[in-house]
Amino acid sequence: MDMLSTKLNNVLALLVLLTVFCVGTRAAQVETLVVKLKNGSETAFFLKDKPQVKFEGTNLKVTSSAGDTTFALADVLQFTYDKRDTSGINETVTEPTGVIFKDDVLVVSQLKVNAVVSVYGLDGILVRQWKAPHAGTFRLSLSELPSGLYLVKVDNITYKIMKR
Repeated sequence: MDMLSTKLNNVLALLVLLTVFCVGTRAAQVETLVVKLKNGSETAFFLKDKPQVKFEGTNLKVTSSAGDTTFALADVLQFTYDKRDTSGINETVTEPTGVIFKDDVLVVSQLKVNAVVSVYGLDGILVRQWKAPHAGTFRLSLSELPSGLYLVKVDNITYKIMKR
């Protein structure tokens, strides 16, 4: 009886571990509001941050608990809802990417087409995300974010920046 009891306990423990792993894996997908621009770039807002979309003159303004972002309507292709992975980028890189942060502008160089730039708060929550519409260097304004430390993830490399 002791051997059977031990085997049952081991099987039960394995099932619990598998359940925890599967639930944890699914938690990486979150509902987002995605604003897609005509140049191919995108900005994602988490629905948990309660983004509100407003039209103000010739602009589209998204207000959320993470801050306000304004887009020129002429630049907006569409805004839609999507599920996004918050775990980061899984892209293989052959060339290093350069990241510079100065005067509230994040300059990311040597990006490949469709490379993703993600900005996380120190609590690990994704606050901004962009997708490169073409290869090259991009300037991304972080002026709408509050002062603090942020992690920028590009090409599976993480950079720490300080916004003052």
